[in-house]
Amino acid sequence: MINMTDMSVLPRGLMRLFSLPVAFGFATSLLVALPSYAEEDDSYGECVIDLTDTGVTIDQATASCAGARFPGALGECVVDVSQDTGIGALDALEGCERSRRPDEVADCTIDIHQALLEQPSVSALEHCSRSLLPERYGICVVDLGKENQMTADAALDRCIRAGYRPWTTAPRQ
Repeated sequence: MINMTDMSVLPRGLMRLFSLPVAFGFATSLLVALPSYAEEDDSYGECVIDLTDTGVTIDQATASCAGARFPGALGECVVDVSQDTGIGALDALEGCERSRRPDEVADCTIDIHQALLEQPSVSALEHCSRSLLPERYGICVVDLGKENQMTADAALDRCIRAGYRPWTTAPRQ
């Protein structure tokens, strides 16, 4: 005769074995969050309006906004860069469009201009848009330019090099 208590132990044991990883996986997936601008950044119309207000043609604006991952951030980047640095709207669009972090590209470019440059510099925008971490890159350029009395171009070139760390310029204490 088959003992029913022995058969119920096996499924209960398997349930315990599999329930913990499933619960842990679910809990972990709740911790993963998108960047704040990625959650609701589907403002294609606002992007087109921002770009055309800066002087970009409607054809260029619609093509750029349609191809953007975060169109609202792209439009804001172009507006901020062109207004705060004096860089032309088409140059700003090219730099902002190239980066996966257009908001950080704008901050990087504006910070470098305010701290180190007196004239608009497309070079600063190009370097910020090439960097994988534009915010950190901007901090590196500004700090090296101010602390080491480097020219802006020298700081831009020094910080964009892979593997460069500012603490190698002087002995660590």
